[in-house]
Amino acid sequence: MSILKKYFSYLNIIPERTYQSTYNGVLEINWLNGKKILDTKNTNYSYGNLGKVLYKGLRSVTTDFRSEETSILILGLGGGDVVKQLRNNFKSNANITAIEIDPVIIEVALKEFDIIPNSKLEIVNNDANVFLKYTKERYSLIIVDLFNDVTIPDFVFQTEFIKSVYNVLHLNGSIIFNTFILSDVHKVRNKKFVENLKRYFSVEEFPNLYGHNHLIITKKVK
Repeated sequence: MSILKKYFSYLNIIPERTYQSTYNGVLEINWLNGKKILDTKNTNYSYGNLGKVLYKGLRSVTTDFRSEETSILILGLGGGDVVKQLRNNFKSNANITAIEIDPVIIEVALKEFDIIPNSKLEIVNNDANVFLKYTKERYSLIIVDLFNDVTIPDFVFQTEFIKSVYNVLHLNGSIIFNTFILSDVHKVRNKKFVENLKRYFSVEEFPNLYGHNHLIITKKVK
């Protein structure tokens, strides 16, 4: 990108290119405030406000997720913002497994944001719900960031999914749930979700982050 275009991105969003996704529609690579970001038609997906939300979540987690003996599970890779934050901002040496159902999103993460698999980072093209049912691994931190554009899959809010993440989480492990509230329907949905989570975890909530994000952090204490 030219220095001039990067400069003008501080004044307005500068489009770079687009990708077509079956799951998420048109994916937009844009520049904003001197940074490359990933957007859908309706929301920021990576490296914008979403990154700020996840940063808040990681700062609030009390579980150790930095040592090389720990393992982290990311459900919903996006452009890989959280991977970069874990490595660069939080200096985590943990083993990371990222599950992403959308192959185009994985392509974008690799090509546009240099999220490259290695011995400490595994990227799996799979449905998160299916992966949880069959994995034998256990994790210290799970990050649930599952979106199709501005829609969160219904299964995320179901008891079966809560039990699944509980079962693959170490004792004293934590989960970051990134959700949003755009309507009264979502408000009721999230209230019921939090009540259900409290049956299994200790729960901390951060509502109204950067607009409509409702961040929920749980810890497995029993």
